Amino acid sequence: MVELTSDYLRRAAASLPDEVAIVDGGRELRWSEVDRRTDRLARRLIAAGLAPGRSVMILGENSAEFLILCFAVWRAGGVMAVAHASFGPDELDYALGNAEPIFLFAERAYRAGAVAAVERSAAPTLIFDLTPGIESLADIQPSTGDLPLVDPDALGVIGYTSGTTGRPKPVAHSHGTIARGTDACAAIWRVTSSDVILVAMPLSWLAGLIILSVTATTRGARIHLLRRFSAHDALDAMVGQGVSFFFGATTMYVKIVNAWRQRRLVGGFRLRCCISGGEARNEAVFDEWRRITGTPVLDSYGASECWPFVTHDPGLPTLPPPGSAGKLVEGAQIRLLDPEGRVVPRGEAGEVQGLAPCMMMSYWKEPELTAKAITPDGWYRTGDYARIDADGYVHVLGRIGDLIRSDGNAVYPAEVEQVLSELEQVAQVAVVGLPDPNRGQRVAAAIVVAPGTALDEADVTAHCAARLPAFKVPDKIRIVRELPHNASGKVLRREVAPMFSQDFPAGNASASHRRE
Repeated sequence: MVELTSDYLRRAAASLPDEVAIVDGGRELRWSEVDRRTDRLARRLIAAGLAPGRSVMILGENSAEFLILCFAVWRAGGVMAVAHASFGPDELDYALGNAEPIFLFAERAYRAGAVAAVERSAAPTLIFDLTPGIESLADIQPSTGDLPLVDPDALGVIGYTSGTTGRPKPVAHSHGTIARGTDACAAIWRVTSSDVILVAMPLSWLAGLIILSVTATTRGARIHLLRRFSAHDALDAMVGQGVSFFFGATTMYVKIVNAWRQRRLVGGFRLRCCISGGEARNEAVFDEWRRITGTPVLDSYGASECWPFVTHDPGLPTLPPPGSAGKLVEGAQIRLLDPEGRVVPRGEAGEVQGLAPCMMMSYWKEPELTAKAITPDGWYRTGDYARIDADGYVHVLGRIGDLIRSDGNAVYPAEVEQVLSELEQVAQVAVVGLPDPNRGQRVAAAIVVAPGTALDEADVTAHCAARLPAFKVPDKIRIVRELPHNASGKVLRREVAPMFSQDFPAGNASASHRRE
């Protein structure tokens, strides 16, 4: 089995030298070219002073050069530290202090922020330009010696999560776990060299860089990059470029469906596998997606710290029941615990702890955070509630901190959101608990109405009452223009509750709401 990511690239270049590896705007790079450029850059990095175990940080948007730099750092035995281009000064300062990069590559738009951060840190980090379309370090003569032997157990990547609370968490994976995890993903999703994988997520997220781009490399699948997500650009790639695989947050699907409604493109889809993850499903939008493209949207459950975990095999003729993320993948384990740490009976909700082919080494240089996330016997605490039904399907119910307690009853937001998303008028929804002096909390739903539709609150209540126990039915509904999201597309629930204040600008103040 291949144990290093850069070896997957070598294998693709050897077996598919003239096949297109990366589509980046109007450019097409073949596997042999990507491999040669990776090798040259790895040798230039070594000549500039990169040694095994030292880290390189990158600030930029999606480009072939971003990917090639990552592969080159790994081939040189270095550590790739990926920070979000949207990081503010505090987040960037933390990442710099945590990774201690020897080099920082920054695109022009982010260079001033990079320079200021390095100056604040007083670290001896050298800053280099990262320019789409231009080879990095072209003025440095490559090293001619042997490339280092890379230890699969050594640190390979630090990914800085954009969590819904607090500062970024530095998720650290070894070279070997990256290779094993991506091979597992490729097997689960049946990726082949015939696939065209659309990478609309930022490469600065481990999902975009590792789970999509490196997974594609394991099988020599074509990587179609979008510099940044655009619903219209994604739609054009799907219809005009033969995209066969798409992984995105629910919000992305909502926006692409809206773009299709505006343009009414006819046919041309070659999608065979579509995956959602990171936020609640929207069944009405996913039903329309299937009608438009002919392909269902499957779910995926996991975390940067622990993956692949739960998903559905796209080769199976049957679909998982509504609200399910699928079943455990081969090589993964799950246990659901009650507050006393006991395993709950099948069908009951419990705190999710898991093991997967790709387990993080730690939160880099954060032993206290790591101890909170990893149990003494090595299981990852996801921070979520879930239940497993009689057929083995996993139903994720939401974050532990999002649990609503109303009159002593537990209300899982995901359950209520699942029911609300059945309404075709609901584009997005977030359910939260609001303080209530008598019940503890009351259930509240913030809803974004789908364009061109009208939503009556009485109908919403009736729909929920027919499908949920009375204590789970939202008794406060707020129509909003949009929901707050973080850089990863996840809803920031802590910012949803203030939307229910009287002075927050809603989509409309009437009982019946229409959005054009």
